[in-house]
Parts: sequence; C-alpha cells; structure tokens
Amino acid sequence: MSQGNGGSPHQRVVVIGLEAAEPTLVEQWANEGKLPTFQSLMQKGIWRRLRSTTEISSGATWASLITGTNPAKHGMGFYHRQLQPGTYTIRKKYAEQTATEPFWNQLSRHGKRVAILDLPDTYATEDLNGVMLVGWGAEGLNAKQHSWPKKLLKDIFSRVGHHPLEFWYQERPKDIAAWKAFSDKLLEGTRRRTQIAKQVLAQEAWDCYVIGYAEAHWIGHYFWHIIDKRHPDYDPELERECGDSILKIYQEIDRGIAELITMSPEATVMIVSNTGMGPNFSGQHLLPQVLEKLGYSKGPSSAGLKQLLPHQKWGPYYAIKSIETLVSAKLMETIKRVIPEKVWDSVTRRILTMGNNWKDSLAFEVPSDYSGAIRINLKGREPHGLVEPGGEFDHLCARITQDLLELVNPDTGEGAVAGVIKVKDVYQGDRLDEMQDLIVQWKGNAPVNHLESKKIGRVSGILPDKRSGAHMVNGFMLAAGRSIKTNQQLEDAHIMDIAPTLLHVLSEPIPDIMDGKVLSDILS
Repeated sequence: MSQGNGGSPHQRVVVIGLEAAEPTLVEQWANEGKLPTFQSLMQKGIWRRLRSTTEISSGATWASLITGTNPAKHGMGFYHRQLQPGTYTIRKKYAEQTATEPFWNQLSRHGKRVAILDLPDTYATEDLNGVMLVGWGAEGLNAKQHSWPKKLLKDIFSRVGHHPLEFWYQERPKDIAAWKAFSDKLLEGTRRRTQIAKQVLAQEAWDCYVIGYAEAHWIGHYFWHIIDKRHPDYDPELERECGDSILKIYQEIDRGIAELITMSPEATVMIVSNTGMGPNFSGQHLLPQVLEKLGYSKGPSSAGLKQLLPHQKWGPYYAIKSIETLVSAKLMETIKRVIPEKVWDSVTRRILTMGNNWKDSLAFEVPSDYSGAIRINLKGREPHGLVEPGGEFDHLCARITQDLLELVNPDTGEGAVAGVIKVKDVYQGDRLDEMQDLIVQWKGNAPVNHLESKKIGRVSGILPDKRSGAHMVNGFMLAAGRSIKTNQQLEDAHIMDIAPTLLHVLSEPIPDIMDGKVLSDILS
C-alpha cells in the first residue's frame, strides 16, 4: 500500500451517490437557480466531470467507483446478463462476486465508523464497523435485500416503509395518468430515502457516511423522450403534462442534500454520479444481423426459436421482447415475486441464449446495455474456440473494427459507429477474460433503425427497449468542505479516482491494486 500525503485524523466525509444523474441537466438547472444546493456547492467547491467505465457497461461503474479498480480486475460488466466464462451461456452476476473490495472495508478494519446506505450494486458486509443497507430502493437489484446489522432493514421498513417501486418489473406506462403516477412514486421514494438518510446520519458522528439515490436513474431511463424532441417517442401533450418530471426528482434530491449537509457542517461532502443519461439511440440490436451478414457469426441453430424469434431479429433484446409479448409484464412481475430470485435469474438468462450458434462463430454479440459488445470465439478460452490468440485474434479484431466503421445510418446519411475499443488495450487484470473483446460505440445522434454498408446491404429493426434514456459515459463529481479547494472547475477525472481520494482524506493508505489516483488538485 502507498500512503497518501496529508489528511487530518479527525476528518469526516459524507458521500452522496446519484445514480445516472446527467451533468448537463445539473449544470443547466443549477445555473437557473432551480437546484439551489447544487448552485451553492458549485460556487464554493469543486465541480468536474467524471469519466466512467460505461463503455464496458453501466453495470461496471459502481464497482469501479467503490473499489478504485478497472473492470478487468473487479470482474463486473453488464452483470444483469454477463457471459459465464468457459461457456456460451449467460448468467446474472451478483454484487458479492465483485473480485476487489470496496474502500469502506478498509476503513472498517482500521476502526473507522462507516454507514453505507443503499448505494447501488453493493452487498452488506457482516461485522462491518457500522451499518449498511442494500436494496431498499434499487433500480436494478443485484444482491438480495438485506442489511447489517440484520435488524436494520426491518427497522427501516417499520419507520419509513418500503420504496413505492420495490420489485417493480419495469412496465412502461400506457397513458398520461400512468406516467404521472410513476413520477409520483419516484418522488415519494426520494423523500423516504432522505428520511432514512437523516435518521441514520443523526445516530452518530460517522467517519464515512455514504447514501445512494437511485431515482435519477429510473426517471432518466423512462422519461427521457418526454424532454428530448429528437426522440421518436416524443409527444408534445406528454411534455405539457409531465415535462417537469425529471426536474422534480432532481429538485427533491437537491432538497435532501441540503438537509444532510446541514446536519454535517464540518464534513467534507462529495456528490458523485456514476454515469450520465441521454437518448437511447443504440444500434446494438442490429449487431447480430450485421455480424452474420459479414460472415463472422452464425444465426440460431434451433428451428423452434426461428419461429418464435424471426431469424433476422435474433439477439438478446428481441428474446426479451418476445417473451414479454407472450407473457404480460404484469404476469411476469407476479411470477418473479413467487419464484426464488436465483432460480428466476438462472432460467431467464438461459432463455436469452437458447439455440445460439456461438460455438460455430468467429465472433458473436453478447448482451450489453448501450454499447455493442462483441466476443471473439478464442481458442483456449471458449470451449469450442476457432480463433488463435495473438496475431489471428488481433487481425480479426482489426477486420471487424473496419467493417463496423463503414456502417451508415441511412436516416442521417452519417456513420453510425463513433469508434470501436479493443478492451485489452484499455483494461488489464485477472478478470479480463470475463469481458467482451470489442466495444462498439454508437454515434448517438439519432435512432438506429437501419444499418447499411457495401458489404452487408441493409439490415433493419426497431430497438425493442421500453427505456427511452440510456447511460452516457460522463458522470460528475461535486466536492466541498474543509478538505476541498474553493470555486474551481478542473479537467475531467475518472470514477476510479474517487475511492483512493476518499481514503486519502481519511488518512488511509492507498492499496496497490487500485487503478485510480488521489485527486490531489482538489484538496486544500
């Protein structure tokens, strides 16, 4: 471990995690005076964008933020539907399977008192020197709802109640009344979350206090088309009735932050967003067709699946859409409530890849949440690998990259792909083999309903995602307090820098495994 330079032994930190809060919206509304707490903190603290590991998946971001390590070390990618190493099947990966530890474990071992409340993608550590709450109001749960001490969750349910959207199956609202009801539930969830935060913060002078707000994530995914006229689902009437829904959530969070800061006047405060949010203009649903047309992958091998999922629309997104068409979302929610979580996860993930022909493919698409994700069928890694490591692998990656960069979105007349990242050139670690090999970055300036090139002709399909908003690469950090310089805007940092910086402020050594650096330029 390396030792940070400085830091007071009596420091306290309050960390507020805002899941997928969009920095451009925060900047705009703070400048307009609509978010007075953010406005005040920006004037007296440090505001900067945070680059993230969103290109791998938004599912990789919280793990990178809390461990200070890259996805090839912590092993968390698109954990909702992540490839099982050594197989051609998809599994769900859980927070407790994160290979590197969160920064608060070190604080706890060294005697510091910590409170970690409902931060996304975490798991409760038993014998933690403090308290921890997991899954009270998660947008996407990847650990069972639990707490440390174990009675804490029951106490919170009795005092504050459940989150209004607990175990919600993510059914898209059908009319304006349903959109308003959805927004109202998120507002109430935000208020209850602040109640929980205040009750725990008042218990003692925590050395490190962390609270997560998931509501910006929910509202951004589902309401983006209401504020973005470029989106094909934009509806002027819906904007008139619900156009301030995202702002209301941000304002409720802003009020909550003000109350927490008032309760901790001597603490260093750090507000972090793991990703941004923008229009869901992904083209990943067309990648299976593209790879097949280019001769890199084979279509589904099951005749039955070809009837259920038309061949030209094979892929995880279309599998999900077809299942929800056959079985209503409401019935899916009911089934999910009565089936053990891990049974549900196992069965539904297997359905996504039933009949795939990945073993006979040179390359194939694996699930992701916005970027396209391509896996090479590599000898020695995949059970029926076809591509030799080394030169053959690199040559194939280069060919695929060039072919993808030639794709045009005919609706804009422009290239559809902004870039292709070879993962091993960016990330290194013991879990690299759990990641995709190529990341396809979409230009994101328009919906992708068709892709064209001289080699493939044209492939078509509507993105079957009920969410109009998607994760963007840049989140943000806003820091203020006794350890922080005043009124400065600095160049971008990385989410992996947050954990080592917090350890440094609390006079802790920085573990050698961390890839992030201490943000010494923000510290007074």
